[in-house]
Amino acid sequence: MARPGPRPVRRRRRLHWPRLIATAVVLAALIGAWQLERSPLLRLQHVDVRGGRQALASLSGLRMDEPMWSVNTKAAARDLLRRAPYLRTAVVLRQWPQTVEIEVQRRVPLAAVAGRGGTFYGVDASGRILTPLAGTQGMTVLGGVAAGQVGSYRDLRGTQVLAALDLIAELKAQRFPVSQVVAGPPLAVYLPSGTEVLWPEGTNVPGTLKELKAIELALKKQGVVAASIDLRVAQRPLVELRR
Repeated sequence: MARPGPRPVRRRRRLHWPRLIATAVVLAALIGAWQLERSPLLRLQHVDVRGGRQALASLSGLRMDEPMWSVNTKAAARDLLRRAPYLRTAVVLRQWPQTVEIEVQRRVPLAAVAGRGGTFYGVDASGRILTPLAGTQGMTVLGGVAAGQVGSYRDLRGTQVLAALDLIAELKAQRFPVSQVVAGPPLAVYLPSGTEVLWPEGTNVPGTLKELKAIELALKKQGVVAASIDLRVAQRPLVELRR
């Protein structure tokens, strides 16, 4: 009688524990994210506005109860500036777990510019025209701008106009009073006395201002008033006396 042959050896399947653990971790993370997305603890519930009215929150496009991580802060800031053109800056930040903070800065009029009918409007340092004013309100008048270009929240363009606004800002920082600055060419500054000063463009304002003050002092000692002072040629001012 023949002996039975050897029995086949059954190999036990080896479990790939590292792969199983990694899969389990990924599944747990996905389930956790899915649960967090639906959790009311991480959804937008409050919008705080700093530097402006709380009503600005409604102009940002933010949706209450949306997941915090899906809040598009850049788009909210962009929409706010587009819908509220009187704002200069808007910063939107998440404040976990349920709040978004909006910090805004309003545009501040630097000068007054005349529109149709002699109505004056405020204009800020960037050339953005603001709302109508009751007169000039003691501000420097920006001249050389056509009345047809002036209207609320329009932007003044042109190198000469922006140069005039820069000069107004510089003179204001130096606390030197002027009644009007007319965009060039030539760039002209009118003093409260009525003297016209032809201003050199692209020069150091404090240096030119020092020269102008020296001329004014010399004229005062002589008891005369200038009708115009041309400072466009360095160290060679041309002075025309008032008759």
